[in-house]
Amino acid sequence: MQLNVTTDYAIRIILYLAIKKEITTSKEIGAAMGIPKNYVLKITHKLVEAGIVERLVGAQGGFLLIRKSGEITLLEIIDIMEPTTRINRCLEADRYCSRYATENCPVRNFYCRLQEGLEKSLAKMIIKKLLAEAN
Repeated sequence: MQLNVTTDYAIRIILYLAIKKEITTSKEIGAAMGIPKNYVLKITHKLVEAGIVERLVGAQGGFLLIRKSGEITLLEIIDIMEPTTRINRCLEADRYCSRYATENCPVRNFYCRLQEGLEKSLAKMIIKKLLAEAN
């Protein structure tokens, strides 16, 4: 699995807002995190819809993290940004398999365990912990 660059940008935006702890413009976020302004706006729109970030309009407007950094997991951000987080097509809700063997496939069983471990690890990693590890 390879995360899209927009997912990486979303994580960096949230990290920056967690550090700033105040209203921050898209221009400042982009400059500080090396993200093109159009990406900042596109990504923050999704983060606003998800209830993680608030957008304040006006001369003193910008973006503000509205959830605590200890409550936001990498899994949550990835789920917001990625069209799927499954490592293989057979793990999707429809259990698609070209061999019609999803119930007894040893490879799928391994993928299920791998997926579960990945999701547990991502769910344990919170923004606050990432910030602490950076210092």
